[in-house]
Amino acid sequence: MKAELVIKNARVVDHDGEFFGGVAVTNGRIVLTGTNDALPDATRTIDAEGRVLMPGVIDPHCHLGVNYPYDEDMRSETAAAASGGVTTVLLYIRNKSGPYVPFYKERRAVGEANSLIDFGFHFGIQREEHIHEIPDIVRETGVRSFKCYFGYEPDNPIGIVPATDGWVYATMRHLKQIPGGVISVHCENTGIATWLKDEMKATGRQDLGVYSESRPAFCEEETIKRMIFLAERTGCPLHLVHTSVGQGPVLAAEARGRGIDVTVETCPHYLTRTCYDPDLDMKAKISPPLRDRGELEGLWRGVLDGSVYSLGTDHVPFVPKKGENIWTEVPGVVSFPWELSLLLHFGVHQRGLSLSRLVQLNSYHPARRFGLWPRKGSLQAGADADLVLVDLDEERTVHHTGHGHCIYEGWTLKGWPVLTVSRGDVVHENGAVVERYGRGRCVIRPD
Repeated sequence: MKAELVIKNARVVDHDGEFFGGVAVTNGRIVLTGTNDALPDATRTIDAEGRVLMPGVIDPHCHLGVNYPYDEDMRSETAAAASGGVTTVLLYIRNKSGPYVPFYKERRAVGEANSLIDFGFHFGIQREEHIHEIPDIVRETGVRSFKCYFGYEPDNPIGIVPATDGWVYATMRHLKQIPGGVISVHCENTGIATWLKDEMKATGRQDLGVYSESRPAFCEEETIKRMIFLAERTGCPLHLVHTSVGQGPVLAAEARGRGIDVTVETCPHYLTRTCYDPDLDMKAKISPPLRDRGELEGLWRGVLDGSVYSLGTDHVPFVPKKGENIWTEVPGVVSFPWELSLLLHFGVHQRGLSLSRLVQLNSYHPARRFGLWPRKGSLQAGADADLVLVDLDEERTVHHTGHGHCIYEGWTLKGWPVLTVSRGDVVHENGAVVERYGRGRCVIRPD
């Protein structure tokens, strides 16, 4: 047997361990994972020279087509993702104007015509009709993950329709009946945050910290507890997205001890940045907000002890932020090219995070939660050949030239992806993206 691609002499790391050897790839899939002497000849053989080979990163949380045209984002941002070792992205998308089935068909078609890597969708509940349509949506699109948003006032700058507890409860009752169904919730107490926002606006402050103080950590903790209560009542799997508070993983772990299916996602920015960092201004506004050092350390405890389930970037490329008014500034930053390097630098090198644990957070767990396993997030034979080769010792300085706001400019990080393979195709190598737009496939499809 002659393979199309072999990567050998690698420190091969999966979610449950590691060995020295490599993988063989044919027709876009892994056909063999083993020691060097077990690998076949290949049309192309890459010598990893002892570097780390892992499953490609699955980023289960991004927003594309929000400010820039959707087709443009699907080119520029999936290329940025590939440069960071990301091989699959899942988009949280919203459609306030109508039903999701035709919306899915249009977004899937445009995505597959433009994306460099594979992608899929979660749908935001933005109308009461969306809840009633869930069985039809699942049947016609394969999407089984739905999101409800708290923490947004009706006049919020990005036009999100905030959820009610009734919406959440009704959505959970539907999803409980659907195999693989899961509800994602943005947890912040909208009423308290609105009240405190008016108080904070009266101070005249425009620093980043005032935004965080207008929606303190207990707003998120309260809503996490409320969502866990509803998940327990309904039996619906619950995913807590972009968790910014240290108590989030603790509350979820306690709930899992009672048999509740609840998982926690956090983001690289909550692990690396605080709202009081002196070099950050209102353009670093994110929702939920950056917190203080205590919350950051609490999240790291969850990453290291296993109570944080997965990572996502919440990557959203807004047009250049204005920096004029903290209260009307749009919330969001971009992270695709650096999410892996940030975790290697601050997690693996600085805190002793194991590489297998990193694979769990970045690949294995997102694939399991959102129905992509074992096709994605795996190095076993038969899985898609989505791979990233990492140089743990390479040091490089962040320099952002693309869309969106970067909060890591000028940072020197240790540990970088040097090769990205998507379904057997090399899409990033030697610092350059292979521009084969339109090769990406939608991984969320009707049965």
